[in-house]
Amino acid sequence: MTCYVGVDIGKNQFDVHLHHQARGQSFSNSPEGFTAFLSILPAPQTCHIAMEATGKYFFNLAQFLFNHQIKVSVVNPASIKYYAQSQLKRTKTDLQDAKLIAHYCQSQQPKLWQPPSQVIVELQEWQQFQALLIKQKTQLTNQMQTTECERLKQLQLEQIVQLEQEINEVSEQIKTLISQDEKLNEQTSLLTSIKGVGEKTAIQVLTLIKDIDGFDNAKQLASFAGVVPQIKQSGSSVNSSSLSKIGHSELRKCLYMPALAAIKFNPVIQTFAQNLQSRGITGKKKVVAVMRKLLHIMFAVLKHGKPFDPCYKIST
Repeated sequence: MTCYVGVDIGKNQFDVHLHHQARGQSFSNSPEGFTAFLSILPAPQTCHIAMEATGKYFFNLAQFLFNHQIKVSVVNPASIKYYAQSQLKRTKTDLQDAKLIAHYCQSQQPKLWQPPSQVIVELQEWQQFQALLIKQKTQLTNQMQTTECERLKQLQLEQIVQLEQEINEVSEQIKTLISQDEKLNEQTSLLTSIKGVGEKTAIQVLTLIKDIDGFDNAKQLASFAGVVPQIKQSGSSVNSSSLSKIGHSELRKCLYMPALAAIKFNPVIQTFAQNLQSRGITGKKKVVAVMRKLLHIMFAVLKHGKPFDPCYKIST
């Protein structure tokens, strides 16, 4: 008999609920906490454990469970939220959330999690470091614009030059990692065949989604990114104009500029955007719709393993 376990995970601790027990327990989000959690499982190999994809906090525990050959599912927080609404849940505490996730795991049987490849993990680390360097460079550049002291300006300029060198070195390291992995190299080429999607965006998307095979269809990928309309209904009134932002904010962020570029330079997206405009969809709503369409196209080229066809007839 399968024991379904829900985990509500945070930065410093995680709360656990076993579906056949009345009360939950809490553990530290650390190797010691993982071992203590393992010790309370009745028969680890018969357990199915579910947790939300909460930032980076879930990864170490999920990897630990996977290494111990325990079934683990990492679920989009949006799925848990909508499940809670369907169950008319009103109380929200960490232990109650863990209980809800256990029930979700039992009733929905979510797909089992597979850890990302080592090259994806390394790429994420390099990209995070690169983002930090870029942020530091931007801060120094802004600071230098208001600096009166010439000596201080010189020091700031030297730091900026050094940061630029480090950013370039990191970029080269990222390119090297991509070139050494046949699958990632091919997928990067597929994504950059879409006008508006550059190499940097392609690498970011591949790193953030980790594995395209983890998505059954393009709608799942769009939901993962949080670029799907949110339906609100009251009586006969239906409003789907607002955006459901439950999803991967970093993925949304890296799609914004490519969407603007695609509207200008990609004939297929231009036609799509014009159709949106004619229906009164303008401004940010139009850009978000283009972001969603780009994700659909990315999903298609990655799944089929074929470059984007500019003669493709896109639906409105």
